[in-house]
Amino acid sequence: MNMGFFMLIPMLSIHYLSLGMTALFVGNLYAVRILSQQGLQLFGGALADRMPYRYVILLGCLIRSVGFALFALIPAGIWLFAAAIFFGIGGALFGPAGNAALASLVAPSLQSRAFAIRQATSNIGTTVGPVLGAFLVYDHFAAICWISGAIFAILGILSVVLLPEQAKEEKQPALLQGVRVIAKNHTFLQFVLLFMGYYLIYQQMYIAIPDLLTFLHAPKTALGELFSLEALLEIAASYPAISFMSRYSERFSAPRLMSIGMYLMAISWIPLIFHVNMLGILAPVIGLSLGSVITVPNRQSYIAQIADSSHLATFFGVASLSMAVGASVGASGGGLLMHLTEHPIGPIASPPALVFFAITALCAYFLGRLPNGDMIS
Repeated sequence: MNMGFFMLIPMLSIHYLSLGMTALFVGNLYAVRILSQQGLQLFGGALADRMPYRYVILLGCLIRSVGFALFALIPAGIWLFAAAIFFGIGGALFGPAGNAALASLVAPSLQSRAFAIRQATSNIGTTVGPVLGAFLVYDHFAAICWISGAIFAILGILSVVLLPEQAKEEKQPALLQGVRVIAKNHTFLQFVLLFMGYYLIYQQMYIAIPDLLTFLHAPKTALGELFSLEALLEIAASYPAISFMSRYSERFSAPRLMSIGMYLMAISWIPLIFHVNMLGILAPVIGLSLGSVITVPNRQSYIAQIADSSHLATFFGVASLSMAVGASVGASGGGLLMHLTEHPIGPIASPPALVFFAITALCAYFLGRLPNGDMIS
């Protein structure tokens, strides 16, 4: 899935910018994809709580394949947003179902390790995808779309074959019941709000970084190489991170680890505040890579810790609102910020980098103050 995703998604900015479209248009295209995916995961999660996870994953993969096909068939214009919507709806279905399936297959004490292992193995696809996409993007963009769509269709079918049969609940949970349970969980709602900062900043890998590379007139292959570097760093850091979290899980709570990861992401923007060059761009690429290795697995395990088990997929679906709001604001807002403040202001070489630093550091501070999941009943 990661290979299919990263073959196309990072290349959208390169492809459409090369056709003369603005960073604001590309940012809005990403925002529509994110909103349609993350904003609808509440319903995808509720569906997954009522149906076998594997069938919801299949449906989502097939719908996403349709979105890939539309990107191949629509050369330009406003109808590209229809492709982005289909792309997003597919993810809204298989996203919470996949997270809930993994959480249900392992003991609570092993969930952080399980999600970290999944992230580490997914990074192999994250490494290969941008390389293939960068190689094909300028002359064979449609081929990227068809190949990626086929990957998702095949994996959807394999999910039905490989995932085990779920134990059936005697009483199927209702959507409104799940929403009421979530509304009473104030810690979970605070977490969803604060984690928007993570996605807002991580989205700049697709908005601010490509725009800065264009500003520096970097080689066409530079973005693909940076995405590959990001994935390689995450792979290299994953095993030490898994080992550390397994050894010190009792000493460091999930909120504290998420806070550490986001502080690392915040610090990485500092070089660009004072000077915009390739070394400065490398800093957030490295910081976002290493920070996500720490932050994301603990996000997933923390949700599983504080969620009601009978509404597990619904909790994961609602948690995706962090990405719906954070990443869409990051996409459109990041594009607008880069467009309006591309020139230095006094000693500040990149005003957007200063904004990104401040937002990340603030969210990191408040995430670290959330209670441990074990303390919440």
